[in-house]
Amino acid sequence: MTQTEDASLRTVVVAVAANLLVAVAKGVAALVTSSAAMLAETTHSIADTGNEVLLLYVGVSCGARPADEQHPFG
Repeated sequence: MTQTEDASLRTVVVAVAANLLVAVAKGVAALVTSSAAMLAETTHSIADTGNEVLLLYVGVSCGARPADEQHPFG
């Protein structure tokens, strides 16, 4: 793995952890305040975390494929 690929993986993993932490914090706030808006924000943060997991799989894993004739940059 090159230094650029390693940095990309690290960035995505940090983003997943941060979004998950935000989702948990918003979930706790939604439970404490019984706020429907905070519950909506919690589900939004969970969706953001899912997007980051998808980015981790597709963007980093599939992006590490070697270059070929059809995809000269990999």
